[in-house]
Amino acid sequence: MPGSQFPGEDAQGREIKDIKRAMQQFAAANVLATAGISATTGGVLVNGFMQFKREDGTLGVQVDPATGTFTVYDAPGTAEVARFGELLETAPGEYGVEVDVGGTWVRLGAQAVTWDLVSGRPGVSGGATIDGSFITGTVPAASDSARAEQADGPTPEAFDRVVGGVPGTWYEVYMHSNGDFGRGSSSARYKKNVRDFTITPEQLMQLRPVVYDRKAVNPENGSIADDYTPAVSVDELGLIAEEVEQVAPQLVEYYDDVVDNVKYHLLGVALLPVVKQQAADIAALKQAVRDLGGNI
Repeated sequence: MPGSQFPGEDAQGREIKDIKRAMQQFAAANVLATAGISATTGGVLVNGFMQFKREDGTLGVQVDPATGTFTVYDAPGTAEVARFGELLETAPGEYGVEVDVGGTWVRLGAQAVTWDLVSGRPGVSGGATIDGSFITGTVPAASDSARAEQADGPTPEAFDRVVGGVPGTWYEVYMHSNGDFGRGSSSARYKKNVRDFTITPEQLMQLRPVVYDRKAVNPENGSIADDYTPAVSVDELGLIAEEVEQVAPQLVEYYDDVVDNVKYHLLGVALLPVVKQQAADIAALKQAVRDLGGNI
């Protein structure tokens, strides 16, 4: 003891402290051993598995000395994300590499990815029949009437079949306001309440062809950018939809209840009554000239 009159007492005290310290360490080691934990080079052996922790203390890798399998853990060190060696999820008993992809274990290294190599696979995928003993069930094909209802157009019968038609023939495609696409159809079997369309030359003459520069669309909010320069396209030729609406509303389209576009493909149809009227007027004038003895 410090200051003891007997020199040997200091050495004996230090020896007693060392023995106590060793006993405490032995007791702690005995508790770890009872829990299946023991020290190993570079890590800790837990229930037969070597575990290596990261600098932050989270579990990083676990090794099975019996099989040589490496298991990698996620950032928190709680969930397995990859396994190298004996496979447990995708092909138990075989060896290779498997990783957890979004909650589904996938085996890597196979020559081809097949359905049976994916764990967590659904019984039916997307309503389609897939080869494999695990897959059962099919979704019946939609009926013609169902497809017509989905087309939801004024002439749904024109939409209810995949275009077959004449080989090499091109078909017009139209988009309905609900987003569905369909081919153009003009057959009488798709129409009812048929009546003549009339427009006078005076009305037609009100249509004003113009040349204009097209405004750009604001990329931030999709609005029309009046002050954006340069224009998207310059010197375009066309009509003003609002002006056409005043003469022939059948020739314009509306978007969000606001006039938006001219149906240019129908302008030729709208011209037919005027052309026919002018042809009749010319014929009448010729006949009048002949009645007056003229040669025309």
